[in-house]
Amino acid sequence: MAVINNTKNLIEFFMRNYVKDVKIAVDMTVGNGFDSKNILEILKPEKLYCFDIQQEALDNSKKLLEQYSNYELILENHKNFDKFVKENIDFAIYNLGYLPKGDKFITTNAIDVEESLKKLLEKLNSKGTIFITFYIGHLSGQMESLELSKYLESLNQKEYTILKFTFENQKIIHLMWL
Repeated sequence: MAVINNTKNLIEFFMRNYVKDVKIAVDMTVGNGFDSKNILEILKPEKLYCFDIQQEALDNSKKLLEQYSNYELILENHKNFDKFVKENIDFAIYNLGYLPKGDKFITTNAIDVEESLKKLLEKLNSKGTIFITFYIGHLSGQMESLELSKYLESLNQKEYTILKFTFENQKIIHLMWL
């Protein structure tokens, strides 16, 4: 039985049980590389593209992922992923907020994420999956969550299924699954 007491466990549960046949995956906010490592271990894509705007994040991820070869670390805002990823996408993940143990003033923002999502939805395969984790324990994360929720709620329900999970007694999490 899976213990689901945080977003990491919840995402791993869904990846293991519901996400299948992933050829192309994208980690839109690589951070320290933990989501990327899970994608490579659990989903085993042919190719994983990893984006971040901070060199520190890419350096941390490179150390964590050194045993793998089927990924590419890209120093770029995820809103520009389409300049690098030419294939259709089966799986994508966003872990929004700031780099853990990094500068808390360098954060993702709703405008860039929405632009990225619009492009991603055009490249997403019909059975593709997107996970978005919001950290609402800080003001910019709360604002980002509210703004992006409006966008996600506006998507056509005949084309997309959006699930929202909230850990009610934790400060940090909203998880959206498209």
